[in-house]
Amino acid sequence: MLLGNSIRFRWDPLSFLSACQGIDGPIVAIEDGLYLVSGPELIETILHNRDDIFLKTGSSEAGDMVSFPSSLMNSSGEDWSLKRRAMQPDFTLRRVASGLSSTRVITEAHLEQWQTGPRSGDIRKLLQELCLDVGCQFLLGTVLDEEGKEAFLVLSDAIILKTREPVRLPLHCFDRTSYRLTSAREAAKAVARAAIARAGQEHGKAGSNNWIGSFVNRTSVEDAEWLCDEFCAMVLSGIEPMSAGLTWTLHLLTSHPDVLQRVIAEVDALSSSEWAAGEGLAGLHPFPEARASLLEALRLFPPAWLTGRTVARDTMLGDFFLAAGSAVMISPWINHRSARFFDEPDRFRPDRWMDGTLQQRLPRYAFFPFGGGIRRCIGEHFSLTHMAFILVCILKRFILKPPSKTQVKAYPALVLRPLGVKLALMPRATAAY
Repeated sequence: MLLGNSIRFRWDPLSFLSACQGIDGPIVAIEDGLYLVSGPELIETILHNRDDIFLKTGSSEAGDMVSFPSSLMNSSGEDWSLKRRAMQPDFTLRRVASGLSSTRVITEAHLEQWQTGPRSGDIRKLLQELCLDVGCQFLLGTVLDEEGKEAFLVLSDAIILKTREPVRLPLHCFDRTSYRLTSAREAAKAVARAAIARAGQEHGKAGSNNWIGSFVNRTSVEDAEWLCDEFCAMVLSGIEPMSAGLTWTLHLLTSHPDVLQRVIAEVDALSSSEWAAGEGLAGLHPFPEARASLLEALRLFPPAWLTGRTVARDTMLGDFFLAAGSAVMISPWINHRSARFFDEPDRFRPDRWMDGTLQQRLPRYAFFPFGGGIRRCIGEHFSLTHMAFILVCILKRFILKPPSKTQVKAYPALVLRPLGVKLALMPRATAAY
């Protein structure tokens, strides 16, 4: 039985996770020493990790490390605490809201290019480039040149490919995927170092107030490596999770014309003068339908669909014994689509979020697209706010329609990447720009 679970999980993880929704128990054994945990109360124990038992998986020494070991997301212990405290002020509600004006300028520039480009295509790729620019502008106060952007887009594809490998080759075999990843990572880090250096120079000028300013006076080798890794990790967090979330939202909206019309109606309800003045940008208050649609898309297709922890020492998790060295996996995909927590869980129903009380009524880990505990995504508010705003900008300028025949697929890798989301882009004659 365990062998069957292991094979199915590795080759078709989403099918396996969907099957787990019908299992009453809060833990499923995938193989010896590897467990899938779905009980909200047990997930809380793992993610809050009050006894330092459940440690972040992966290490900087891992030969197949796909991300950046010095970054916040791959740090642990006191090192993680120091970095988190250093970065927290740059993700306050006020700081996030202040970045919307720049996001608007960048988004409108991209949409102008969409309007003069091909009339239909893969919307994810367009959104990748847009989110890349938005992330870089927020972090460093500038965007990358075309060569720098290409380096990060190549790296993003290499990471997705590597993290979807169901079978790892023996170490003595030539692994083309790992070689490609290593090469792409080094190219992106070179771009990052140059961008950070330029930002540091700009920081010294009067009136500069960019993200790198919080750390520009750090000159040790360790801090320089951290800054490089941090920038790379955060830019990738803009490229993949944000573009995936927006792509899934647009796919679901265009597949449900009645919902799409409600979102468009509230977008159009904001007058041209209010829009030009930036009315409602800080909290997206005039756009509850757009925000609800985004939350529902994140429920059905959480970009961070799987995370894991390693058990540091023998422990009991509820009524279950876990030996030291075991691994536990947590997937929002299971709980987000569970009939225990959501009516009609497989249906796209943004109205469930409209009264603003659902999250308060749910168990804490029934809906958690941004993780939880002390390691909850530091960019959660940034992502939600800026994705909702980008969505509004797109719908204000374009009518979107899917081709008559299209096959959309969820590709479960490091991020739940949407494949095959092709949309026709038709400029709106009434767009107020």
